[in-house]
Amino acid sequence: MLFKGKGSAEELGEPVIRASICTGERVIGFRKEGKLTKGEIVRSDKDIEAFCKKYKIDKSSVKTVY
Repeated sequence: MLFKGKGSAEELGEPVIRASICTGERVIGFRKEGKLTKGEIVRSDKDIEAFCKKYKIDKSSVKTVY
């Protein structure tokens, strides 16, 4: 099967925002075993809120990593 369901946040890993020190680009997704999955580009705080709503997670649980 090419596309699987969204899955729960617990199954997917820890929610993180990966930010670039050089360019400032931000990607939000789930980190599990050092790999980022379900990554989405963050252009504004609305993107973060939409991601949290989509996966039913609290915005305060999302950490930023560099």
